Amino acid sequence: MELSHEEKILHRKRNLIAAVATVVVVALLSVFVWRVLFFVELIRSGEIDPSVENFVSDYTLSSMLSDKPLQDGKFNVATADDPSLGALDAPILIVEFADFQCEYSRESSFVMRELVAAYPQKIKYIYRDFPLSEIHPLAQAASQAAQCAHMQGKFWEFHDRLYQNQPMLAEGSFVDFARGLNLNVSAFEKCFASNQTQDEVLADYLDGVEAGVRGTPTFFVNGNRIVGAIPKDVLEAIIKSVSAGQ
Repeated sequence: MELSHEEKILHRKRNLIAAVATVVVVALLSVFVWRVLFFVELIRSGEIDPSVENFVSDYTLSSMLSDKPLQDGKFNVATADDPSLGALDAPILIVEFADFQCEYSRESSFVMRELVAAYPQKIKYIYRDFPLSEIHPLAQAASQAAQCAHMQGKFWEFHDRLYQNQPMLAEGSFVDFARGLNLNVSAFEKCFASNQTQDEVLADYLDGVEAGVRGTPTFFVNGNRIVGAIPKDVLEAIIKSVSAGQ
């Protein structure tokens, strides 16, 4: 049956919309692939440009550090005493500077836990503290509490509790988490009350400032600084590409 004039116009419009949608999808996929390859090459060469390779829409900037000048290049911010996951000889070393009250650090925490579980031999992931105390009043205390849990071998469990309960955090939460994780509560309370882990948290913060951390989360992928919460698909593609090119 022959279509009416109006039906022909509608049919053409639908075809045009479908064609435009296809072009947009292909373009987005091309941009994604290009971006991943660009990352991989810059990571290998050590020439990441922080002004280009940022995810600043998912990033909390420190008001105290925003005007501090940045140095480019690769940075050795890996440590042996900070909490880590993954293989010691993994081809990809990811060091994250994060804040337990930063919503974007929270997003990244879930992404990194998933990726390390999926690629345990491909990634070594180190978590370092960067509390933005001028913005987040409990960030410093949360970091110190997590380090007290680390002293009892329960950092990651405590880390997860902090991020999972981030919107409801209160100082009294820390002891509740310690009790719920079957820590030695008396030892935990003594550690926390005495500020025993304050120097460890401060050392992380100062190392971060020196390496150009100006907010959270900030990642160092094989020594290259990348600002903001890197999307899971980008990180996963980088992991696969770098691993394939070994």
